Amino acid sequence: MRQDRWIDIETAKKLLKKVCNFLEIDESGVADFKITNGKEAVLMSLYSGAFFILNGKYKFKFRPVADAFHAREPLTLIPSQKDVWSSSEVVPIFVEPLSTYFKFFPDLVRPKYLFMVNAMNYSKKKYDNSGRPYYELYTTDGIIKDILEKIRANNICPTDCLIWISNADGTYGEDFWEYVSGVVLRERGYFVTCYTLGGGDLYAYYIPDYIEKLVENNFLSKGAFIEELEMLGISNETKSTFTMSKTKYESIVIEAESSEMRTRSNSPNAGVGQALKYLSDWKAGYTGAFVTGPFTKVTDIYEKDKVGLISCDEDGNLIFSEPSTYKEPSEEKIEIIKNVIKCSLLRNLSFEERCKLIGISPTNLNEYFDKILSLDIDKILEKIREKLKI
Repeated sequence: MRQDRWIDIETAKKLLKKVCNFLEIDESGVADFKITNGKEAVLMSLYSGAFFILNGKYKFKFRPVADAFHAREPLTLIPSQKDVWSSSEVVPIFVEPLSTYFKFFPDLVRPKYLFMVNAMNYSKKKYDNSGRPYYELYTTDGIIKDILEKIRANNICPTDCLIWISNADGTYGEDFWEYVSGVVLRERGYFVTCYTLGGGDLYAYYIPDYIEKLVENNFLSKGAFIEELEMLGISNETKSTFTMSKTKYESIVIEAESSEMRTRSNSPNAGVGQALKYLSDWKAGYTGAFVTGPFTKVTDIYEKDKVGLISCDEDGNLIFSEPSTYKEPSEEKIEIIKNVIKCSLLRNLSFEERCKLIGISPTNLNEYFDKILSLDIDKILEKIREKLKI
């Protein structure tokens, strides 16, 4: 019987270097990578298990603002359609955008050192009732202590360090593949987000007219994680050479798995089978699906015309296969995603600036929501350009 495989830490490093273009640190060994843009480190913290180090007692991380479990605004707007299973639509009211953190804590924008930690070096080997070995990580205290000693010896500020600890056996799981698949699809012009129209682990929406406008205005050089839209102007992007490869809207569900066998599985509870299950849910309105996980070949995928693949080989080379369009998108659901994008952009403006943009100082929520959601993206981008003096 073939043994199941997870991505080991060395292969994970190779894949990140190729997919993310992080700077590999060879000479000092103080860390594995240098992330030149602090904004990308924040995104990694949002979409993976990576966290920032503060000191020997505390760590901190960012969390998604539009997933199915919480929203930053205490008061949120939720689609009422029965066939939309989604999180709260976070219309900006008073809560500050992510860019505010960079304004008040400029150290966040500095380059960050990424430590990919092999937890097996800090784990104890045990055996289950069948005599099979496994590893158990008791605490992360030893990891934090060792990293603090290393960075202090190199005069590195603790808050400039991002730590991504492996599983106890030295492998990475679903969160690794969620982040990697997000990066891969961002490069291809998708909006990547936790905002869901149905089941799945991650979601990508292809909205060509919106990406085109953002690229033309030099706000983006390609696609984006939704949270990037709250951090416009944080760093200077090089002029984009990105061109749209497609013209139709897409709503993509991504099913992430930890192991090779689960990735290629046809079971309705894992991998390809689970992606197909979500894809067949007509209420969700997905136009395509991806499965992502380690060491899987395109030929391993059942119904590969419907399910795309984001994986890697044993040398850390990316394996990418795009599915055919399964069905036409729902105009109603694409409109919901467009509103999510516009509302993310509007977070770059204060409440008072948004009121000026809609031309009123609202005295009731109905009026405010109605005016905000009816704003044209061109008008929003013009106001942001004016504010950022672009």
